[in-house]
Amino acid sequence: MRAPGQPWLLSMLVLLGACGGFNNGQLGEGTVRGRILGADADVAWVSVFGESELMTGVSSDGRFELEGVPARTVELFVLASRTHAARVRVVPQGARIIDVGDIDAPPGAFITVRLRGPDGNVPEEGEVEVDGTPFDDLPVAPSTGELRVGPLPEGCYELEVDAKEHAKKEEQVCVREGEERLHDVVLEKADDDDEEDDD
Repeated sequence: MRAPGQPWLLSMLVLLGACGGFNNGQLGEGTVRGRILGADADVAWVSVFGESELMTGVSSDGRFELEGVPARTVELFVLASRTHAARVRVVPQGARIIDVGDIDAPPGAFITVRLRGPDGNVPEEGEVEVDGTPFDDLPVAPSTGELRVGPLPEGCYELEVDAKEHAKKEEQVCVREGEERLHDVVLEKADDDDEEDDD
């Protein structure tokens, strides 16, 4: 026997599907577009601060379009050139395109990380990561133990520093627009007992 028709139920299901009542991932994400003034297309990119996997390059005229941005308040991390960068707050809307217009990035800051072990020597295979940005697994110069990171927009950043046979260290560094900053990091030797416990 066929069940009695329920046209109101069918209408409700269609409405829920259209309004995101079901798990519709697209409604939780939007697209952000804009243009970076004076962009160097060879090096420029745009990412979401804290979610560096969301990243896109720019066209020759500095235009960009970044898809899949969460529909909540986020900051765009904008690398405009080898010397200029910006952080831009934006509120994407689900399944919509938001145009942030022109972005005129100011001079960025640079942090020279100087890495040493507890004995004062340069550790082997040192690396630096700026958490939440595409600056990831950057190798430290083996001869000097130094790495110049940037340009970074004005703000505070979490540096993750690691080296062979040394314990990873995290330190927060805040920079101002156009600042050149030297930041010393001393790594402690890794605890062999802890490494054995982790195996």
